Amino acid sequence: MRAIERRSYGGPERLEVVVTDAPVAGVGQVVVRQQASSVNPLDWHELRGKPYLVRLARGLPRPREQRMGSDISGVVESVGPGVTGLVPGDEVFGFGRGAWAERVVVSAEGVVRRPASLDALDAGGVGVAGITALQALERAEVGAGHRVLIVGASGGVGTFAVQLAKLLGAHVTAVTSTPNLSLVARLGADDLVDYTVDDVTRGIPRFDVVLDVAGGRSPRELRSVLTPTGTLVRCGEPRGQWIGPLLAFAGAALSTRLTRRRTIALLAERDRADLQRLADWLATTALRVVVDGVHDLDDVAVAVARSESRRARGKILLAIDAA
Repeated sequence: MRAIERRSYGGPERLEVVVTDAPVAGVGQVVVRQQASSVNPLDWHELRGKPYLVRLARGLPRPREQRMGSDISGVVESVGPGVTGLVPGDEVFGFGRGAWAERVVVSAEGVVRRPASLDALDAGGVGVAGITALQALERAEVGAGHRVLIVGASGGVGTFAVQLAKLLGAHVTAVTSTPNLSLVARLGADDLVDYTVDDVTRGIPRFDVVLDVAGGRSPRELRSVLTPTGTLVRCGEPRGQWIGPLLAFAGAALSTRLTRRRTIALLAERDRADLQRLADWLATTALRVVVDGVHDLDDVAVAVARSESRRARGKILLAIDAA
């Protein structure tokens, strides 16, 4: 089978297509014949090994694991011992590791059945971004009537967050650039802020939740527009190549102790119940995948470069469709 691998840390030029043996399902695992995947910031952070703390977990001086990719969409080809609820032939989506390949082995807890109304290609863009958006809103306890500010509303996570916040009953203010205002309006945003013209952090404290996907503003600035008991959720890139992530978590803990405002530094977790919630919404078409573009597996380096440009509108998909 074909798979995308990297031998060392670096940019998209480190990626190569290799021919390798298909994986075998172990206990609690399934093998999925991939039809689609996508590119997430998570993927290129791991590719580059930045922030550098990534390398402590992934290996020094070279990554221990060569396979790349996170989002899964395809057909269950085989199941390992102990797997219940999934059988060969089931169409599934979710996320795991090594997903940029014609076949991927993943924990059975990492995938759910794909609803018939969602095509396999679009399903390849749901996993990481959809889970991140949902868990950010869940952690902030977003509900009916809450006023939510989403910074970075037109990217992969942001387009899901706008839709999910509306499904949860919130009033959504979306921050993006001029060319993307109409997109987030179509997704249901109630108010629009063009960050090239207006500075939303100079307003009065009025938001119950601020979701920072872009990672370009300081926590202090974003907390300034929170109500006294509001919540800031940060799931954008932390500043700094060395200790930025640690400072993000430490700062979140400290600010929460000192004020009634909460600050949450989010790392999304694989959760089958959350995947199922996304599947249920996708089945009704109340939630949809916004697609920036589609690339072949051979062109993954181009797709990664597009993601790193931070100009993508929605998800950058990879069409795999293994034979």
